[in-house]
Amino acid sequence: MRITDTAIDAVRVAVSSVTDPEYPDLNIQQLGILEDVVADSASIRVDLVPTILGCPALDVIEKDVVAAARALGYDVTVRFCMSPVWTPNRISEDARQILAEEYTVAIRPREGPTKCPLCGCTALQPRSDVGGTACRSVEWCPDCRNPVEIVRSRQMGER
Repeated sequence: MRITDTAIDAVRVAVSSVTDPEYPDLNIQQLGILEDVVADSASIRVDLVPTILGCPALDVIEKDVVAAARALGYDVTVRFCMSPVWTPNRISEDARQILAEEYTVAIRPREGPTKCPLCGCTALQPRSDVGGTACRSVEWCPDCRNPVEIVRSRQMGER
């Protein structure tokens, strides 16, 4: 069976709506995990960029991506890409807002201080290098007195 552009587009739409196991309000497209959907004449491959190497959610995401494509009648393979490296810059603006408002999760900016998503304080105090998952750390807001999870891009070997 020859893979058409229409098939690739349909698979892209289906897999982009796969939700993240940790954040069921967000999909892998919004989180910048979905890199590409590519095909040769007979097969379709979905390229995903892991938020952090060894993320335990990758198996679930892979199964959900395969199931989404299979629901349309297509078999796909999933490839986890080591390049490009995932960074929080890949997270969409709407996802950033949902993370802040619904999950009290902040995104560490490239420059400047991280702001508390609840009160805007920029004097957050480090509490733990690892939060609920290895791709997040925990800081404390001295103003509103809430813990804040911070999405970070630390990969193996990064500081």
